[in-house]
Amino acid sequence: MKDKDESLAILATALAGAGAGEADAALVSVDQNISRFANSQLHQNMSEESAWLTLRVIVDGAMGVATTTAFDEAELARTAQIARDAAHHSRPVPHFRGLYGANEPVPDVASFDEGTAALSPARKATALRTMFDRGAAEGVQFAGAYATGVASVACGNTHGVRRYARRPPTPHPWHTRLSHADATVIAIGPHGSGYATRRERSAADVDLASLGDEATLKATLATSSIEDLESGRYDVVLEPPALAEVFDWMNMIAFTGQSYEDGSSFFVGNLGKQVLGENFSLADDSIAYLPFPFDMEGLPKRRVVIVERGVIRTPVLDKAWADRLGLPPTAHAWQLGSPEHGAALHLVMAGGDSTREEMIASTKLGIWVTRFNYVNGLLEPKTALMTGTTRDGTFLIRDGKVAARLPNLRWTQSMTEAFSNIESLSQERRSVGTWYNMYGGTLAPVTKIRGWNFTGKQETAS
Repeated sequence: MKDKDESLAILATALAGAGAGEADAALVSVDQNISRFANSQLHQNMSEESAWLTLRVIVDGAMGVATTTAFDEAELARTAQIARDAAHHSRPVPHFRGLYGANEPVPDVASFDEGTAALSPARKATALRTMFDRGAAEGVQFAGAYATGVASVACGNTHGVRRYARRPPTPHPWHTRLSHADATVIAIGPHGSGYATRRERSAADVDLASLGDEATLKATLATSSIEDLESGRYDVVLEPPALAEVFDWMNMIAFTGQSYEDGSSFFVGNLGKQVLGENFSLADDSIAYLPFPFDMEGLPKRRVVIVERGVIRTPVLDKAWADRLGLPPTAHAWQLGSPEHGAALHLVMAGGDSTREEMIASTKLGIWVTRFNYVNGLLEPKTALMTGTTRDGTFLIRDGKVAARLPNLRWTQSMTEAFSNIESLSQERRSVGTWYNMYGGTLAPVTKIRGWNFTGKQETAS
């Protein structure tokens, strides 16, 4: 792991050797552990330390990017040469006004938890054993993974901007890092499976026993009544993991600077317009949710409203594409030189005043969905048309009660339509992580939506 002094020294060497009018760099150092399990047995425990530096140089308005995992002076010089060569072979970015230089203060946020950093594989194994034993009593076995990790993150540029992740003042206010804890649990029973997941900054907030109980409920519910269902439109009650999968795709096809610039996003031509339902609001908020204080260009993070009561407000942008599009930068550069030119890694969907139980009770005929799988979000980005299947707990709701277990169902659905047909939202929200995002996740409520389009099925229930 790199502490503040070592991180900033590496950045200084890289920037000094950039050999360009402007340059910026980001250094990420990670120490993580993952415990994988199957058949209620811990079968793999792996720890890894890694670090990488990305250097971007600007030559006559054109950008070149190179990355290295070695930090001696010769290697940093070689990395700079690769970046310069790339810039010389690139076209200038239209309307680019230069790298960030204002250097405003970043917010004080609690991005690190000592207990998570100190959590040993043995303690994780003990918590998993407790979950396994509870599952055995219900006739299920578990598969999944429990990951914890810490990271130091630093960035800077030739305008004097320097950032290093820290927490609010302590006896060592600058010697702090990012932490995360992420558990995914699949319960497998004789007649079906169930799923539960959670992502938090602190491992103390990831209760494996409770996740196991939730997955067990889904694996054992309604196993004595398995029914079929004709294709068609049905009201759905979607759990947070299902919504998180949808938002992962929308991050690519709708929210990014690149999708806005190339015209594929349904945001294009709709800023300030009512496109979705009035009860749908979505923000990127790394101040309140899985906090982190800055992006990799050094801009201070803030809460950014993406959709407000159905009104499209802004795509998420790095500075280069904000300049190119003539829009305010939103501090969403999570990787220098990223082709997305902005990504929302701390998505927060507004909740409501309902509960999952009330949603089920209010449904005459509908489907309760735990999560989605095999999603393809590229069918028609202009309407966010996607297709996928349900998985690990799909249930028929009839006359306000869970009546039967269903096979995994195939669906094809426009998300602009779906988020215009929200009937109710739970007050409680769940934090869901994803494999590519160590900084944040998705915080979403249980959501009831009218008229979700189901088009097929698998042959067996799950």
